[in-house]
Amino acid sequence: MKIALQQPFGKWVVFILVAFFFVSCKKNTPDPEPEPEPIVRTTDQKIRDSIYYYYKLYSIWEEKSIPKYELPSEFTDKYNSASSVLNALKGMTPAYANYAQYGGVYDRFSFIDGLNGYNINATAKLKMDRNDGYGLYISMGTVDSKVARPVIYFVEGGSPADKAGLKRSDMVTAINGETDFTVAINCDASGCKPVDPNALTNMRNRVANALEGGGLQLALLRQDGTTYNVSLSYGSYTIDPIYHEEVYEYPSKNVGYFALSSFEEIERNNYNQQRVDASFKTFEDKHIEDLIVDLRYNTGGYVDAAVYIANKIAGTKVPEKKLMVTYICNAYMERTQKGTNGMFRDTYFSQTSTLNLRKVYFLVSEKTASAAEMLINVLKPYMNVQIIATGTHTYGKPVGFFEQIIENRVSFWPASFQLKNSAGFADYWDGLVADKPNVNDYIFLPTGDTQETMLETALEDAVPGSTKKTSARVRASQHARMSIGGAVNALPERGLLKN
Repeated sequence: MKIALQQPFGKWVVFILVAFFFVSCKKNTPDPEPEPEPIVRTTDQKIRDSIYYYYKLYSIWEEKSIPKYELPSEFTDKYNSASSVLNALKGMTPAYANYAQYGGVYDRFSFIDGLNGYNINATAKLKMDRNDGYGLYISMGTVDSKVARPVIYFVEGGSPADKAGLKRSDMVTAINGETDFTVAINCDASGCKPVDPNALTNMRNRVANALEGGGLQLALLRQDGTTYNVSLSYGSYTIDPIYHEEVYEYPSKNVGYFALSSFEEIERNNYNQQRVDASFKTFEDKHIEDLIVDLRYNTGGYVDAAVYIANKIAGTKVPEKKLMVTYICNAYMERTQKGTNGMFRDTYFSQTSTLNLRKVYFLVSEKTASAAEMLINVLKPYMNVQIIATGTHTYGKPVGFFEQIIENRVSFWPASFQLKNSAGFADYWDGLVADKPNVNDYIFLPTGDTQETMLETALEDAVPGSTKKTSARVRASQHARMSIGGAVNALPERGLLKN
């Protein structure tokens, strides 16, 4: 009903009528429902929601694998931690039988790190630019045919261990004043084994625990019989990824050796760029014809650093502007990041060195991954490449990541792109296959020693007759020098990162 009044006194009439109307209707009109309370998500819930959201947005597998929910909470409220949400999402990616030990699906790679003390119920995986610890990596190796003890197999450049002068092949005789670090073994024609496997396991655990933090006092025995003592402080250090470089000069040719532990950031003439430039300037000045690139302890790093080093190795062998790598990603990333200025635009070779190499040798292990595999893969269509491996293949990680910060509490790295070389090869999920497999990583000689078995194998191919062939292997047989039980502490995982 519409009431229109023209006279002032009518206002009171209208008031009375309206009031009467509401009073008379009140019995028949229910009270209005209260407005629903706004949904307030806790920080933990927001983090879980964001992991779903960004995985759906960025993951290379999202289109066919991850269901769409109007509200992420419909999915994430089934789980009680950030890591369990991510594990559930990874578990939805396509099945891949060869990854049985990783859950049998393609995505064994996406990961999260906690920031500012946030607990993600998982172990942080990414270690780039800076690392924490001693930079000391130890295996168990036999001293003779009766006992084995801890042996250093790798020292990271820039670390406390590196600065203290520790070397690959040094044997540990005491840790923090304790001297009982030997394990009894039996050796025969098939090799050496611990008398008591539990004793070996306990020894490995003792050494690993000693490397976890605090301070470290070590007594060491060098292969030449000399002894020395060092004290190390556990702390953060800047990684120096080039841990050895050398030119081996022979009458017929010069061969370069370049040992790289990771692909740290190279930009704006920083220290890493200066080191790489200086190494390759030496190789150019010495007119090397072959190059040995040691990646056996390299678990990855930045894509742009791998591109930079690929250009240095390719030199004049690869014509300017030849395609190096293209990216495979989901539809959203295709639309937003594959244009001329996008993160995932195609990458082309540029001649940044004068090298014209006959052959490139890559020394690898089953830990060699990500950016290290990328480097090998992009050079294979253009150069004579030989892969020399401790096993039969590299790790197998053809996908990479970029970082998404969530609530300033979580660093999220969903696997967002796959790399394809100029020949169209991208599916090295099981690793790059070795040309020369099952070559012993002889840890009882220092890095760069030409009698070290993997380096010796490359040099013997590059310059036949140049090395004392099989000398390291004969020495191992005579003195029962061999690794036993594998690495005590694992190398940090780097990944394949876009920044």
